[in-house]
Amino acid sequence: MEESFKRLKSEMEEISKEQKNIREVQRQVKEKFGIIESECEELKRETRLIIQRSARSQGN
Repeated sequence: MEESFKRLKSEMEEISKEQKNIREVQRQVKEKFGIIESECEELKRETRLIIQRSARSQGN
């Protein structure tokens, strides 16, 4: 019976480590999505500026 408890404790520790790793990966993914979102917004702004400049130069 004591062996069963030791094995169970070991498995629970392993699960705890895996959960910690999962949380870290989730944090990293969330951070990367934030960076991608910022880059996307910057590209949208740059595209709008290019369109505006193009429209002005064609109007001249």
